[in-house]
Amino acid sequence: MRRRARRYDNADILVFFIPCLQFIHLKVIGVLEGSDLLMLAAFLYLAFRGKIRIATPSGKRFLVLCSLWLVSQIVTDVVRHSAFADYARGWSMIGLTLIGFVVLYTLLYERPRRLVIYGWGLVAGSLLELLISPNDYERGSPWKFGYSFPVSLALFLLVSSEKCRGHWPITLGALMGVINICLGARSQGEFCLIAACYVFTTRFLNAKRKAGSKVKAGTILALVTSILLGVAGTAWAYRYAATAGILGEDAKDKYEQESSGKYGVLLGGRPDLLGALPAIYDSPILGHGAWAEDWTYIKAERMALVLLGYKEPVLMTRDDFIAGNIPAHSYLLQAWVWAGIVGAIFWAWVFGFTARTMMRIYPPTAALLPLFSLVAFSLLWEILFSPFGEEVRIVFPYYMVMVMTFSSLAPRKAARAATKMAKKKNQRRIATSTAAPI
Repeated sequence: MRRRARRYDNADILVFFIPCLQFIHLKVIGVLEGSDLLMLAAFLYLAFRGKIRIATPSGKRFLVLCSLWLVSQIVTDVVRHSAFADYARGWSMIGLTLIGFVVLYTLLYERPRRLVIYGWGLVAGSLLELLISPNDYERGSPWKFGYSFPVSLALFLLVSSEKCRGHWPITLGALMGVINICLGARSQGEFCLIAACYVFTTRFLNAKRKAGSKVKAGTILALVTSILLGVAGTAWAYRYAATAGILGEDAKDKYEQESSGKYGVLLGGRPDLLGALPAIYDSPILGHGAWAEDWTYIKAERMALVLLGYKEPVLMTRDDFIAGNIPAHSYLLQAWVWAGIVGAIFWAWVFGFTARTMMRIYPPTAALLPLFSLVAFSLLWEILFSPFGEEVRIVFPYYMVMVMTFSSLAPRKAARAATKMAKKKNQRRIATSTAAPI
């Protein structure tokens, strides 16, 4: 009698526990998470065993551009005479991101099963962090800053399963989006709704063309148009619900404040642009250094808000004076302000690569299509509108490997892979039915 194969190997267990240990926090100048330490250990093991292999053009470009970002940050901090605590945190942030990508690319690239396992590790780790060591934002708005991410990710992991077919991925994804918006997690709700729209559109357009045929410009235009309409429709629905008081008085007051100025929510929701852009203008090539502090740009942001008609107090609080960090609520702008234009080039490449990967019509049988759509839209948004915090070091490399995995699935190749998989299943079914009992 043959020994039954193990369901999970050691690499699978490692892949799960790397993100799961994010609830462990160690203060060493900055904050190191348990995930960072396990990622470092995995990197050293893979390097000494000679198992690191990054052979694809996209993987090599990532390594080169991210390394240049790190070099630019180092040069900027040396020239600007940044404080040790600041540049130590800045350099480690980029370095750990680079190490995380190398490890996850080696373990997860073109491995759908492990991509799912890592995703469940993120879900478990995020929930454990909420229960064990929540921050002030998570305590104040537990759904928006806490539960919305792991719950949404868990749902899209489930609907990406082979057992969940038909209209369920689209329906449940859209429902998750509505729930998030109603509970105050506007951005996460938009990600879910637009991801559901993307899956629906790709299925519709895929049905209109032959499998494996070349994607036409008109098809791509239809995909882009549907995405933009989905974004616009989501924004309109939220505006209506917020102003009508359907989402509660807090959401109504916040929306009125953010939309009170000349450029509406587009600028009112992310006022940090008004401080980051002058900082970039003053030093576009070199940057201001890691965790750069300059109260001039905070004042510029507040004054610009007032001039544009936004309901924002002119007087700065004591906390603003104490912190003094240049506002940059964006992966791209933060890298540009801290490290100079080389940091911005890295994130511009990531944004363009992700956007190009989405402009393909994948077959409905492509593994993890709903999860990919959520990850890709989240990444595009966060590059433009989210700060690069400590938790991003374990999330962003995972997102990037997911996008690169789908980028390797050109439509023709994906169609062939799906056909080949179906043939293998039929062969196994026939073999099982005709095999003699043991």
